[in-house]
Amino acid sequence: MIFKSKSNSPKSYLNGRRIGVLGLSPRCGTTHIAVAISNYLSEAEKKRVTLFERNRNDDIQKLTAKLGAKDTGPFTYHRVTYVPSPVYSSETIPDIEADCMVFDLGSDFRSGMRHLLLCDIKIIVGTDAVWREEEYEKLTAFTSNYGTLSSWRLFINLGDTKRLKEKDRYGMTVCCFPYEPDPVYPGKDTENFLKEAIYG
Repeated sequence: MIFKSKSNSPKSYLNGRRIGVLGLSPRCGTTHIAVAISNYLSEAEKKRVTLFERNRNDDIQKLTAKLGAKDTGPFTYHRVTYVPSPVYSSETIPDIEADCMVFDLGSDFRSGMRHLLLCDIKIIVGTDAVWREEEYEKLTAFTSNYGTLSSWRLFINLGDTKRLKEKDRYGMTVCCFPYEPDPVYPGKDTENFLKEAIYG
């Protein structure tokens, strides 16, 4: 069962209710993955989801404009409520009526990490490009101060699965995110991946 019953658990501590997505570097696919997670939860799990953008890229605002939003305010599509960064800039986790909240934390590792630590499921996004290997140094430095991070996931976006063993050294589950051309309508491979990678 992905979410605990509301009758068995306080609302602010529902299992998996708060999911944070933080990138190790710019343009590594953080927003793409956050949108895919939100729509997976909405369509496959039939949850009411709110996706908060907490970075300065305004990717969510651009996406909602394509989906039909007329202004910069919150916009709902397929049971996902998108909250662009001009609307949401809080340093705290809001208390709203939703089954799940997903936070697109961008790639500012220091400020994003403060927010990520407040989430139930913590997802770090990186790539498998050789020229970006040094980005993992910050993750190594961070996780060396913690034990096994069971609620953490490292998603290698568009990575080579043969190389994952080289990176499986951070005390967290390492997964290769599948190619997904449209995160608003995630395909079956993405749905299966997210069900296993996040909750498996």
